[in-house]
Amino acid sequence: MTAAGLTPVFPTGSQNGVSTPTFDVVFIHGLSGDRRTTWTAQDGAFWPQWLADEFDNINVYLAGYDSSAFADILLGSGASIQDLATTLADGLISRPRQAENIVLITHSLGGLIVKQMLRRCADSADVRFQNLAKKVRAVVFLGTPHQGAQLATAFDFILRPFKSKASQQLAYGSADLLDLSNFFSNFAVREKVIVRPFYETEKTGGLHVVDCVTANPNVYGAEPIAVQTNHIKICKPDTTQAPVYLSVCELLRTLSSSTRGLVVAGSTTSVASSSAGQNLLPVAVATTIRTMPTVGVEIAPPPATDIVAPQGVTTDIMEDFAYFTTVAADDRRPLDQKLREAGRTYQIKDATRRKERFAMALRRHIAQPSAVTRYTQLLGDVESRFARHVRRPISEGATLAQIDHAIQSDVLDPCVRHFSSPGSEITSALVDNALYYLAGNCHVSWDA
Repeated sequence: MTAAGLTPVFPTGSQNGVSTPTFDVVFIHGLSGDRRTTWTAQDGAFWPQWLADEFDNINVYLAGYDSSAFADILLGSGASIQDLATTLADGLISRPRQAENIVLITHSLGGLIVKQMLRRCADSADVRFQNLAKKVRAVVFLGTPHQGAQLATAFDFILRPFKSKASQQLAYGSADLLDLSNFFSNFAVREKVIVRPFYETEKTGGLHVVDCVTANPNVYGAEPIAVQTNHIKICKPDTTQAPVYLSVCELLRTLSSSTRGLVVAGSTTSVASSSAGQNLLPVAVATTIRTMPTVGVEIAPPPATDIVAPQGVTTDIMEDFAYFTTVAADDRRPLDQKLREAGRTYQIKDATRRKERFAMALRRHIAQPSAVTRYTQLLGDVESRFARHVRRPISEGATLAQIDHAIQSDVLDPCVRHFSSPGSEITSALVDNALYYLAGNCHVSWDA
């Protein structure tokens, strides 16, 4: 982040921002961009200015960093992506006038910096950083590559101006991205953060940089939205009728409407029941929006359980889903390290592939309540059977062959029988994939 910090965008004709803003809207550009040109169309249209002029309850800021320094980060030298994330967080915290709500708008790899910033804030012992994470109400991802088979292609294109072909393959490894994705998907559900991902439908330089799969942030109900443009222009709306601009305006209006409710004297006020409000929330995690502190009004703490499950998905399933798709806190060794230390180095390649296949299956069915319920129950059964039947022989020093037999006879086979029904059978491979997914998220391990 440059020494200039965050640059405010004032309403036209004004030298000051809103004195008591409801929201701060912060733009974070990607690699090869900067704080102004990233958001400026070819004809000079600058949509952060449009937002500052259209809304009288927001302040708009532009965050920036040295793109060449970011390139060095991805090459493994200089500062780290964590350093950039922390600097961005400090810049947000240090502003003299702050709203109690923040909306982050990101382009390309700028979205990864934001995800890393939220992770650093959530894990920090500094209460200022913790409070910053709690203020984030929405994140807009414009052409941000999160996951999927196209990741290598996306990074290859984005990093092409900075790196040789050989070094491009080393950029921000898939294991790191998967770990960051797991954190963010859980964080967004837990903190009720609205996520709007967009992807381009047109090629850039002959390549489709970010597609609907790569753009999926793996947040329940956050469906990637197609925009008929390319990777460079997706962040440059050229008219006030452009889909991205209209979507962001709708987001701000609905969020503004929802913050008028208060939680007073132990009661809760839900999001307005208008169609706009309903469409704003991830459909599979219809939650109660956190309300705003108001001087002189005592705000009651949120209820112990404030996740309202969608039709067909119970609260218990939602809680289990969040648990299994989050990396456990007690053993955060990477999957390859777990296998290596258990004497299973030969399984690393296959295990990594199986873990990713199960994650992809979850993403494909993320909007189907019945499928989410089934997958969550399967994960629970696999974890329970592994704990009952496999952990003991592992702790007693059983051979690899004995442990594999226990996995097959007491985990895989029973799960296949239990979850298969006529016309809806599951395979042993799917259960095996679920087992490695749990191992990757540190819920099971093969060593003592």
